[in-house]
Amino acid sequence: MKIGYARVSTPEQNLSSQIKILKEAGCEKIFTDQLSAVRVVRPGLDQALNISRPGDVLVVSKLDRLGRRTVDLLDFVKVLEDKGVSLESISDGIDPSSAMGRAMFTIASVFAELERDLILERTHAGISAAKANGVKFGPPEKLSDEQVKAASRLLKTADDNGEFPSMSSIAQVFNVDKSTLSRRLKKLDAGA
Repeated sequence: MKIGYARVSTPEQNLSSQIKILKEAGCEKIFTDQLSAVRVVRPGLDQALNISRPGDVLVVSKLDRLGRRTVDLLDFVKVLEDKGVSLESISDGIDPSSAMGRAMFTIASVFAELERDLILERTHAGISAAKANGVKFGPPEKLSDEQVKAASRLLKTADDNGEFPSMSSIAQVFNVDKSTLSRRLKKLDAGA
C-alpha cells in the first residue's frame, strides 16, 4: 500500500498541492501535519508509521516534508527500513533502498538542511536590519508614551484627603491591566 504524508510549517500554508500530488501517485491513505519540521512530535507522520506494514511505501512530495536536518532524515530512513517500509520522494526521484539511492538521499538531505539554514540566516539578518531601522515587532503598545507619562503624574498626585491613587485605579482609567501599566512605567523610569 502507498501511504502519503504531507506537511506544511504553518496553519496559514496550504496542503492541497501536496495532497493532489500524493493522490496522483496512487496513495490510498494520506496523513498530514501543519507544523514545523523541527518539531519532534508530528501526529500525522506518527499515524502514517503506525499503519504501515512491511512492503508498504511511504510517499512524500519532497524530502524536506519529512525534515530538514540530514541526521534526522537518515534516522527516519533507518526506522522505515527496520519496518520493511520503503520511501518514495516524488519530486526528488530518490529511492534510498539502493546504495546509489542512499548516497543521493544523503546529498539531497544535506541540501535541504542547507536551504533551511540559509532561510534562517536571511530571516535573522532581515529582522536585525529592520530593528536597526526602528521597526518594532510584536503587538502595538496599549498605552501611548503620553498616557504613560500622565499615569505617572497621577500616581504622584494626592487627592484632597492626601491619599495617592492605586496602580489598579489608574490602570482602570486607561482601560489596561495593572501589569501593563506597571511594565510601561518601569520602561519610562528606565528611560527606554
